[in-house]
Amino acid sequence: MLNYQETIDYIHTFSKFHRTDSLKNIKQALKQLGDPQNSYSTIHVTGTNGKGSTCNYLANLLEATGKRVGMFTSPFITKFNERIQINHQMISDDELVELVGRVRKVTDAIDLTEFEFVTILGFAYFQKKVDVAIIEVGIGAEHDKTNVIIPDLSIITSIDLDHEQIIGPTIQDIAKEKSGIIKKNKPIVTGYLQPEIRNIIVEKAKSQDSFLSEFDHNFKINGFLVDGSVSRFDYLDDRTTIKKIECHGFEKTTAMNIAIAIRAFIIYQTIHHEKIDLQLIKSSPETHLILGRMQIVQNDPLMILDGSHNFSAIHNLINSLISNWPNKDIIIVYAGMRDKDRKDILDYLSKNVQQVYVTTLEMTRSADVTDYDFSAYDNVTFVRDYQSKLKELKNGLTNRQILLVTGSFYLVSDLEKLFS
Repeated sequence: MLNYQETIDYIHTFSKFHRTDSLKNIKQALKQLGDPQNSYSTIHVTGTNGKGSTCNYLANLLEATGKRVGMFTSPFITKFNERIQINHQMISDDELVELVGRVRKVTDAIDLTEFEFVTILGFAYFQKKVDVAIIEVGIGAEHDKTNVIIPDLSIITSIDLDHEQIIGPTIQDIAKEKSGIIKKNKPIVTGYLQPEIRNIIVEKAKSQDSFLSEFDHNFKINGFLVDGSVSRFDYLDDRTTIKKIECHGFEKTTAMNIAIAIRAFIIYQTIHHEKIDLQLIKSSPETHLILGRMQIVQNDPLMILDGSHNFSAIHNLINSLISNWPNKDIIIVYAGMRDKDRKDILDYLSKNVQQVYVTTLEMTRSADVTDYDFSAYDNVTFVRDYQSKLKELKNGLTNRQILLVTGSFYLVSDLEKLFS
């Protein structure tokens, strides 16, 4: 039997990229394993931004009712095992070794990608261990390798431009792909839907007889206020009002993602004829926080780690910082992937923050110095040793400045270990 590190190395031997849109191979592997994904209740979550946070908030709410809740997410921040959790306890090293040994007896004969193999691991691990599992897609929805389940309900947190080469190129193409998470006669909960793509989701829900709950139509938030690093808001839907819910962070999108999780929780409880406790809902969304999402690692001066990796997420984050601290200068350490909209991001950052330090990571996808045109900016500089630069910036930071690390979960992961 392999040891833990050998097991991780084996997982990484699989191809990382989707060679085909077909779900045939993963369905074949799961069938030979007895289709474990059909043996427990599931909730399926997609979205351009906010997937991981919404999964976490919803898991907190469900766990507060005494349920055993599986959570399959990506990426991990400090350890691979984070991707497969039950009640916020990640799979142990020994369990992962045993599980891979058991699953590969079937999968070694089937051509799979790494994400397909890891998805199978998650489905198999949850069998006979959970009451419900929250499954986060990898990319898209309709052709995503997790789309082999019939969930009790589905969630689309947001729709914006990202992964255009795979599921684009237009936002309408992306919306159509993400609408593939909507299942026949199963409810769908969404975040805000822009006018140019709203009809795609609405029509798909109608065609599937799927009850649609849409942010700002069927439920919403009111009275969003920021007090330092804590925010408060009221949740409202057609039957329920919950006042003064507190959350960490200062982005309105955080409150929106909590509202999405609350709406999904209420629908799930209703489907299963279970009591809806408003006090439990108010007190439970942030029972556990996740790393790398609006993670404040120092308050005075303010230092933040956030894995915003596309234009929409970074735009929302910077706007929130500027809105809440209009008199502070923002300094950024940024790493982007080659397949991201890096020029748009840097154009925006250069006009709205004091200084941007661009760096690169030791991985093929990471953009390097030659992938940028730094001559277009006066306040954007390339640094290769980002750990040394971060220590230098941290030591010189004043109360009139904010230091933000963003652009890639891989960068955030490395620096989170440094702060730990």
